[in-house]
Amino acid sequence: MVESDNEEIGKPAAEEGTDAEGAGSAAFKFTAFREFLKFVEYVGEAAPVELAEPIQDTAGAMLVQKANHVRESLIKNLWKFFNAGNLNENISVAGTKALRTALRDKICHSLFKCLEPGRFHVAQALVDASQVNLRAMVAGIVERKDALPLFLKLDQMEDPILPHLGEVAITAGGLAEQYVKSSQIGASARESIRHAVFAGLFHDIALADDADFLLKDIEQAAQSGHIEQSARFVRENLPELNPVIAQLIEHHHRDSNRYDPDVDTQIKGEQVSEEALALAEFILIQLRSQYKKEEGMTVPEMLFYGLGRAFGQGRFHPRFRSIASNLWENLYTTLHYGYEIGLVENRCPFKPSAVAYPTPRCTQIMCHQRVRQCEHYDDQFALEILNATRFPGRPGIIINPGKYGKCKLAQFLPREEDMKKGALDWMEKGGRKETPKK
Repeated sequence: MVESDNEEIGKPAAEEGTDAEGAGSAAFKFTAFREFLKFVEYVGEAAPVELAEPIQDTAGAMLVQKANHVRESLIKNLWKFFNAGNLNENISVAGTKALRTALRDKICHSLFKCLEPGRFHVAQALVDASQVNLRAMVAGIVERKDALPLFLKLDQMEDPILPHLGEVAITAGGLAEQYVKSSQIGASARESIRHAVFAGLFHDIALADDADFLLKDIEQAAQSGHIEQSARFVRENLPELNPVIAQLIEHHHRDSNRYDPDVDTQIKGEQVSEEALALAEFILIQLRSQYKKEEGMTVPEMLFYGLGRAFGQGRFHPRFRSIASNLWENLYTTLHYGYEIGLVENRCPFKPSAVAYPTPRCTQIMCHQRVRQCEHYDDQFALEILNATRFPGRPGIIINPGKYGKCKLAQFLPREEDMKKGALDWMEKGGRKETPKK
């Protein structure tokens, strides 16, 4: 286990100001030589590993002087002493700037896998459109004295949660920036972006070292309790962080309708960060959900179809729909079609019982919860589901095999042939500004 001492990197309120490393000679401390060796192998040739204190044998005699750079030949000699039972296992490595920079860069390599070329990813589009150096902002957080040991441990363990934390942080920060660029938030703009990035980096920290973290984030969000556990982890282990960060983490899964999809109300301050984080997590969960692909839709199309439904259901602030259409213009038709479907689903008085079916060519709406007392419920000619089915826009909802009553709201569903025309009309009428209906 790697621990850090009290060396200052920046100041106690570093997340509100500079992220630069301060002066100091703090050490990474090891109580087992094997852990020290793993650390040296992890660093590799990226930076010299300098001892903060001499290495002594069990009798207290100095074997290696302080400030001696650890090289491969030295490691072999130390192993000989260790295997003979003559090595004191308490070892400290100096926290030099070169070492910390190398550690930060290695960790960020894992965090930024979402930016690797050759595949579709929303984070890249946001980075390309950003005027804020989102990568540098993430790197500055990683280098903090309270965060570096945590991320170092995750990266050494090759924990699969690490790339997810990075992609959510970048996506949340990018979405927050795009919102504040089109709003009158003023002095709190950068603060909103930073808070979204901070919360993204720690939002699922309770799921670290869990091989099933994706399942718990996609289908068992409420049951797993990881939202509350992650917020508590931040409060207890990262007390210098702004308390707002833990509050944002507590709301990073959006399960209830909060907005009228036809009304564009202004949001300010922490609402921007909260909305950006929740939307980023939703997008990335959609990317990972294993929906059936025989409908002929590509992964991006399935994503934006589900995203449009979420906006139509009122789960996210309408202004962010405009941001999505601006960033991915070639997918606005799919986004708008899903939005129209979500609007109809949102008219269900027993939300989220009404689910458009089949996807993506929705011709019927089925009552997921079989609410017979509803005025829209129609039990004639019930729909029969033969195989368990997941639905875009509703992470975690699985329709089990059986017969389900139809919903009379189906008469309001848009026809597939009208999909492009409806989207074009929305664009021509200034739909990207989400003009409220009168």
